[in-house]
Amino acid sequence: MQKKIIFITVLLTAIFIYGTNMNKKTVLHVGFPSNWGTLIPSLQHTGYADAIMANQFEALVTTGQGGTTKPLAAKSWKVSDDSRIFTFIIDTDKYFSSGKQLSAKDFKRSWEHGLSLSPKSANSSLLDVMYKVVGFKEFKKKGTLDGVRVINENTLEVEFQEPFRMALNHLAGSRMSAFVIEGDKYIGTGPYVIKEEKSRLILSKNLHSNEDIGFSNIEVKVVQPSEATAALENGIVDVYALAEFAHIGECLEENKNIACFSGSEARHQTLMLNGMNGRFFENKNHRLAIQAMVYKHLQKDILPTYHKYNLNIDPQIYLPLQMGRIDDSEAENLINIGNDYIKELVKASQKTPIFFVTSEETNWLFDILKSEGVLFDEKSGHINTPDRIKMYYKTYDADIIVMPFSVASGDPDGIYHTLGKSGSISSPIQFRKSVSDLLEEGRKIINLSEADLHYKKVSIETLKEVPFVHIGFTKSIVAYRKDVIKIKGKLKKRDESRFSIFEAN
Repeated sequence: MQKKIIFITVLLTAIFIYGTNMNKKTVLHVGFPSNWGTLIPSLQHTGYADAIMANQFEALVTTGQGGTTKPLAAKSWKVSDDSRIFTFIIDTDKYFSSGKQLSAKDFKRSWEHGLSLSPKSANSSLLDVMYKVVGFKEFKKKGTLDGVRVINENTLEVEFQEPFRMALNHLAGSRMSAFVIEGDKYIGTGPYVIKEEKSRLILSKNLHSNEDIGFSNIEVKVVQPSEATAALENGIVDVYALAEFAHIGECLEENKNIACFSGSEARHQTLMLNGMNGRFFENKNHRLAIQAMVYKHLQKDILPTYHKYNLNIDPQIYLPLQMGRIDDSEAENLINIGNDYIKELVKASQKTPIFFVTSEETNWLFDILKSEGVLFDEKSGHINTPDRIKMYYKTYDADIIVMPFSVASGDPDGIYHTLGKSGSISSPIQFRKSVSDLLEEGRKIINLSEADLHYKKVSIETLKEVPFVHIGFTKSIVAYRKDVIKIKGKLKKRDESRFSIFEAN
């Protein structure tokens, strides 16, 4: 009888454990606001692609809490006294998903391969770092970068032509990662292997990675921002990434099922103004006018619900307390200069209507401009993100393009990424030579005590030259079903993109 009782107890325990495991999620479903584009590291030019590729590819370093630089594929590094030579010790305990061991030469080969590819953006995605490397000017002829040297299997040396204060920050991100190519597949050392299947992505565990992950299988697909909350509530997705445009109010209002965590205020929301030769906004007065026009009306009470939760309206390119920030009153005075040219802009638009393209969530910007009598081309309106990106980088069709972008928001040099001549995400549309020249000078500054005064000049010049109307900052928000999944331990950084942080409840 006793044996029978023991047997029944063991059986019931087994059934309970089995049943519990059966109820646990085994596949994580993730939604993104738009298509991610190419997933080749060297061609990365969208924030969506960067967030996804962080799961498969690893750069030398990453950005941790508070903007600090932390090891990733490099265990450690040292910088020469003149800030020109950076020496990295590679973590050779990392392996590509093929089983190949990571070494220093993988980084040199990957970067040189990346520079040889035709870019998807206006500039090479590696350019804002690599143009400063010794031997860059000879790369097209030689096919190799003399300033990137493999000392041995675990030591990589990178030499810049001049001191480069922001080198470590710009060496982070998936575009600067190491990879190997097998057939037509790019593979990395991250915790997952990504496979594209039509309109979705399938992520499976990298069997050679030691990183602790909560889900071995992940599916990623596009979910329109207007459908994000419903997709979460109905279990279509468990996670909604980069949700700054989504209807996120629910998780900020103590929704019983949906939680959020947010990143840094590094997402800039802008109206990119096409100042190329022969275009409407080649005229500086028109640029000043539209900047003044927008800020005459731009108040929280006109914003849609989801922007009210997550948009800090701000005409300046630097955050409060960041170096390079000018007094708000000075910024306001510079913006108000454009009031003198509003009538001129309205009259010009009636002769040559403005071609203005927006995202689905920023059509409200039309109302601001229409209220002043601005006339728009009949082609104007909402178009999808890939088409807007193509206009920004390649075709330059539109006069105004609503475009968010991300930069490193600590050091003021981060804005070089989009406003510098060699910026990886810059475009001829918003190139203004005087702004670019100031940013180039700023890259030579090593003593940070000199930086604030110099970057104040950059702030002033952007408000005078108006490469874009800077609407403000949003945080990168991730929404998730807290009743179904949870975050493993503590978040390691605010802008966390790796899906390995999630596990089933």
